[in-house]
Amino acid sequence: MLKTKMLWLLSLILLLGILSAAPASAGDLILNINSGADSTVWFVSGEASLVMNGFDLTPLNINLPAVIDRVSLAVNTPVPGASIDLLIYEDSNGRSPVDARLVSQTQVNITQSGTFTHVFSSPITVTQPVVWIGFYLPVDFRFLADTSGSSVLTYWGWTNGGRFNVNDLSSAQVLGPADGSAPVNINMNGKARITAEISSVGGGSAIPIDPNAPTELSDGPIVQRPGGPDVNTNIMQAFSANQCDTLYRDVDDMTITYSGGVVVECKRLWAGYAPPDPLGYTRQQILYEITIYNDQGFVVTEWLPAGITHCIEPYPDDVNDAVVGLAFGAPQQWEIRPTLRYGNLVCAEIGRSGLLSYFLPTDETKQAAGVS
Repeated sequence: MLKTKMLWLLSLILLLGILSAAPASAGDLILNINSGADSTVWFVSGEASLVMNGFDLTPLNINLPAVIDRVSLAVNTPVPGASIDLLIYEDSNGRSPVDARLVSQTQVNITQSGTFTHVFSSPITVTQPVVWIGFYLPVDFRFLADTSGSSVLTYWGWTNGGRFNVNDLSSAQVLGPADGSAPVNINMNGKARITAEISSVGGGSAIPIDPNAPTELSDGPIVQRPGGPDVNTNIMQAFSANQCDTLYRDVDDMTITYSGGVVVECKRLWAGYAPPDPLGYTRQQILYEITIYNDQGFVVTEWLPAGITHCIEPYPDDVNDAVVGLAFGAPQQWEIRPTLRYGNLVCAEIGRSGLLSYFLPTDETKQAAGVS
């Protein structure tokens, strides 16, 4: 069943009235993934539906924990008297929000067209690098979206003939991005006009962050290089839990470089969660998720000033060419890291939380890098 229909294209500037629930000081930063002034109108049909946007806090240099003090939605036509839940989730991995954790559920009453804004009497604390913010909207409710093109950053969720448990997004019969793909099968060609205001509240990473930490590491393709002969790999310690026993980390980096101020945890993920392979490389073997915590227990979401060496033990047939990749962001994308080989291990400096795996460069990539 087609869940929503686009009504018409509006060429308007959203200088609409603001409907506030209560006065409060504004956040330091507006979370807004929209662009342009043109909008389309979408409406909910069939059954009540959750519409929400994903926001990656990492590139915004927001220290965690942070607080959200207000959320806004651009409304075309409300359904007065209908029950509407304003929902905020936090997500540690930036993939599908199916495993995101609900941190706030607030019932709101939207009675007018315009920009509805709810101000929380007590700001909502988030501790993870990705947040999802949305509204569980009733049938016939009409809201605005921009016209910036297909995106995976607005998600829809619903259950036919009923309502799913908002504490567990996996309970939704249908949940996915509105980019035309299954199971939602809606292409909004834009993103819902949902915004929020957020502020850091102290804490965050206890480690000073280098604002110039690179995300692009080389002008040419990265291939494996031999490591030095005098390196002691005996200090590398395997992750013994969560099926991560072929991934190792340098415990001296944690205990000496950071004086015990960081902890790294690993878990093995289903390979289907991996982002698409980067051009010129093919992912192999296991998909790991590593999470770096500081000494206050908060997730480190920005680049560390010095990386923590991680080594992967590839299959024997792959060890001569394998390179390490790190995926991060929302949506997550792979970055091939400069990789050194020490015996049966391939190693790279990892300076932030994300997904880890190893890759084999294609013949074309090796030729471009000047290796056979």
